[in-house]
Order: sequence, then C-alpha cells, then structure tokens
Amino acid sequence: MTKDLWIPDNPDGSGWAPVDWVSAARGSRYHYQHGLPWEEANAQRPAFYEVVTRLESAELAPHENRYYVGREELADFLAEISLAGGAEVVWSVAPCASPPEASNVR
Repeated sequence: MTKDLWIPDNPDGSGWAPVDWVSAARGSRYHYQHGLPWEEANAQRPAFYEVVTRLESAELAPHENRYYVGREELADFLAEISLAGGAEVVWSVAPCASPPEASNVR
C-alpha cells in the first residue's frame, strides 16, 4: 500500500486492519501505529530474547529448546528457524534481561 492510499483509522496514525496474507492469522486483525525512528526504537528494545522452540516427531520424544538471541539477530533467527526448522517450531519469544553464561551470548 502506498501512502496515498493508506488512511489511518485515528488522527494519531493508528488503527486496526485485517490480516490479508495467507497464514494461521488470516481473518484476524492487527493493530498498527506510527513508530519511532529506527535508532531510537531499537535502543528501547530488550538487549536479548529467549526463544523457546518445541521439537517433536515420530522419531523424537517431545522436548523444548531455549535459544538466547541478541536484539539485532532476532528477526533473522526467527526467519531461519521458521524456514529451516523442520519439526522444530517457535513456541514462545520473551525478553531476557541477561542470557545464561553457558549460552555464550553477550
């Protein structure tokens, strides 16, 4: 959508719109709003995230994996696990104040 065609619901530039791409979320709606400039918005994000995945298949007993990911790598990591994870699916994503030392993420 171009700026010329997009008309927000509210004067502050926010609103609700239907999810219009094919996915599990199709038919629901998402909330949109104006965002801060990249540098300012990025600085407000948590430094790290804990990404929990669930893995189960006919060959494997169900289990969960916990990955600790820096904010700069989060989008790429989620794309990679979504595309290449096979039986491993994203279970949850949460801010993490400080990853465990054993994770080797700093």
